[in-house]
Amino acid sequence: MLVVDEGGRILLANPELQRLTGFAETELVGQPIELLVPPASRSAHAAHRDGYARSPRARPMGSTLELSAVRKDGTTLPVEIMLSPMALGDRRVTIAFVRDSTEQRRRRRELEDAHAAAQAAVRELEAFSYSVAHDLRAPLRTVDGFAQALIEDYGERLDDTGRDYLARARNAAQRMGHLIDDLLALARLSRAQVAREPIDLARFVREADGRLRQANPDRRVELTVDEPLRADADPRLIAVILDNLLGNAWKFSRPRAIAHVEVGRRGAAYFVRDDGVGFDPEYASALFTPFKRLHAAREFEGTGIGLATVARAIQRHGGRIWAESAPGAGATFLFTLAAEDTP
Repeated sequence: MLVVDEGGRILLANPELQRLTGFAETELVGQPIELLVPPASRSAHAAHRDGYARSPRARPMGSTLELSAVRKDGTTLPVEIMLSPMALGDRRVTIAFVRDSTEQRRRRRELEDAHAAAQAAVRELEAFSYSVAHDLRAPLRTVDGFAQALIEDYGERLDDTGRDYLARARNAAQRMGHLIDDLLALARLSRAQVAREPIDLARFVREADGRLRQANPDRRVELTVDEPLRADADPRLIAVILDNLLGNAWKFSRPRAIAHVEVGRRGAAYFVRDDGVGFDPEYASALFTPFKRLHAAREFEGTGIGLATVARAIQRHGGRIWAESAPGAGATFLFTLAAEDTP
């Protein structure tokens, strides 16, 4: 701890500060505070000190400033400093609490380095996944094309079992093609920059609903949308989120003669609700993991990538997604688009 007068002279230095700096009390008291400032920073520090003296205010410990103190032997010490102005009779002084921040800075830099390494590893893995998925598309098209040619040109020479085998081969190749397309979309999403702007989610809901009605003209689905649904978000990522969530709502409510889908807001979260088949809530956390499916492919088509893509798009916004459901009771997917909105 230090006590400094308005002119920047040291009035008091406690034993712990003497131990940290190597100066004796007699070497500190009466000296300008710049004695403890690295030489290259002394002129700037004196100007800052004069400005502080004109408008003194408390400054908490742990500010974003990276400060250093100089020891008697000339070495520097990383420090954090808390300032507190006070009056002593008719004099104004400043109390400075000084803390050695060597360990805190070391840990912070280790965390920053680990984060940078993790980000680099993620980017490398995503690039590798993108490359592999892209290269797999050509041989898959070849498999599907030759299977189709066999059916068209030699189908009459095959029995029912042979034609069935070829149909299964084509279905498997096409399914894998869809899976690769979804993986590529997920990889692209991970690399895309987030460009937020004020938007109305209701517009994106209506557009997604229109595409679903055009693709499924025989379905009867009643949609309810709270309008407007204001948000500050990336329009491209919002389209991905709502296309997938609305698509799932339609898909898993297929057994109903008239399905109901609702989109709105609950507190800070947006939601998409359906009255479809639902799922066991015990497995809700698995929904957002790639390839995890709670329903068999023969019941409901899909690759198991859609909700993982939704989760990634929401994470890019700093928000989170979760689900509420019960078997036979429909499902509600809720999401936020900013860290401060997350419950």
